[in-house]
Amino acid sequence: MTASICVVGAGATGIRLVERIRAHASAGPLDVHVVDPQAAGTAARGPSPDGLRVHAHRAGAVDLSGRFVLLDDGTRLDTGAVVLAQAWPDVLPSPRERELRDFARDHGLYYRPAGHAGGRPSLDRVAGGRPVLVLGLGAVMSGVVARLTTGRGGRFRPGRDGGPVYLPSGAEPVIHVGSPRGVPHHARHAYRTGGPPPSPRFVTALGPGPHDFRREVWPLVAKDLAYAYYHHLLTLHRDRARMGWPGFAAAFAPEEWDGAAMRALIRAAVPRFEDRLTFARLDRPLAGMRFGDLAGLQRWMHGYLSADLARRADPAHSADLAMIEGLRGVLDALAGRVPQDAWLHRLARHAAGGLSATRIAELRALGRAGVLTFLGAAARVDPSADGAWRATSASVPGAVTATAFVDARRPAPSLDRTRDPLLRRLHDRGECAEECGRLKVSLPGNRIVDSSGAAHPRRFALGGWTTGADPLSADDPPPLDALARAVLAATAGPTVPRVA
Repeated sequence: MTASICVVGAGATGIRLVERIRAHASAGPLDVHVVDPQAAGTAARGPSPDGLRVHAHRAGAVDLSGRFVLLDDGTRLDTGAVVLAQAWPDVLPSPRERELRDFARDHGLYYRPAGHAGGRPSLDRVAGGRPVLVLGLGAVMSGVVARLTTGRGGRFRPGRDGGPVYLPSGAEPVIHVGSPRGVPHHARHAYRTGGPPPSPRFVTALGPGPHDFRREVWPLVAKDLAYAYYHHLLTLHRDRARMGWPGFAAAFAPEEWDGAAMRALIRAAVPRFEDRLTFARLDRPLAGMRFGDLAGLQRWMHGYLSADLARRADPAHSADLAMIEGLRGVLDALAGRVPQDAWLHRLARHAAGGLSATRIAELRALGRAGVLTFLGAAARVDPSADGAWRATSASVPGAVTATAFVDARRPAPSLDRTRDPLLRRLHDRGECAEECGRLKVSLPGNRIVDSSGAAHPRRFALGGWTTGADPLSADDPPPLDALARAVLAATAGPTVPRVA
């Protein structure tokens, strides 16, 4: 019988996985089925010299039954291994979203919820020249803003300082954007550090759980990240330090994270405040700040974005990147030992950078042109008593009202509310488990874990909606060689491992 693998999802990750399967497959016949309603662009290939054939199925996967993958067109695929590599699964509206939808309908307002692609109104219905409230400052927001600006005839041109200047078309709405943090993710770095950070040494001492993350785990995580940061700073930027790395490392290791002795050590070793690693400032730069009006907040935001762009382009601050690279090692050390922590993943994504420097510079240009206004931290949008949308934040007094509201946040994953029929059926039968809203997979290996804690020998999953997601590269296809080898090996029927 010909060996067979099914990959559900024909996006960038699924297609790259197929290529890695091809690269690692041994000689002999192998059928790889790629299942996706949009799989028409994935051309089925004839047999290659090594006997591998790729078959594209323009259909949805709706269930797994033993070795069979069931498709919504009635096809039954007999496969030795299955990999779920779908895009971020959409979810059904939450009770809060249903309330907002009903309010919009009753008052003739525009409301575009997060996700729910099949039921969202077109952005073309957002009126030009009128205010629109947008929640979210990530990649989804960037796409929404692009459609409301350059998508309506506006354009960017180079400015005198080299940054972009926005020329409005006049058809844009007045865009007000906010989020819990109040600022976009940092810009991505424009350089590399040139060397690996030290391996984690503090989180590896973590004993068996369960653990209180913020009280027991985070201090060790922070200590490892600071160790990577200061190792780089004191080794490669010695002109900005008053202490050599060996002496600093010896004094740093025994101290409690953020204790008085550690803070004194860092002050003595690193004289400039801007060269010290401060997680509170990194995570919530607007915390405790209150502006008299939106104009004052905009001046601060434009300066913040300019400073971030400059720092992320300057190798003099490469210790920032060393800390981020150290974070990957820390996350790997915690994988499978400590349940994923949503706050740490949000911090990781914020620090690593969610938008390119070009996109951050364009947001600043839109702000300077008066097309886009930042609302600040702890921003929220609620129905108002007078039948409009009302946006408030912790950064400024008062409120902004509008008749249009776009929720530009990625919907939180949820197996309870997923629209994906395959995931819903697996969850209902206990054939997959949920952790922090995400599909639980064993690490390493990315095998799907059921409700009893058993990792399935022939079912795999990857993506930002799984517990195996890498928050530092959630929008980029991850390295897939190890998974490709595991999927190929699974066709031989390995034993079922257990997950603690």
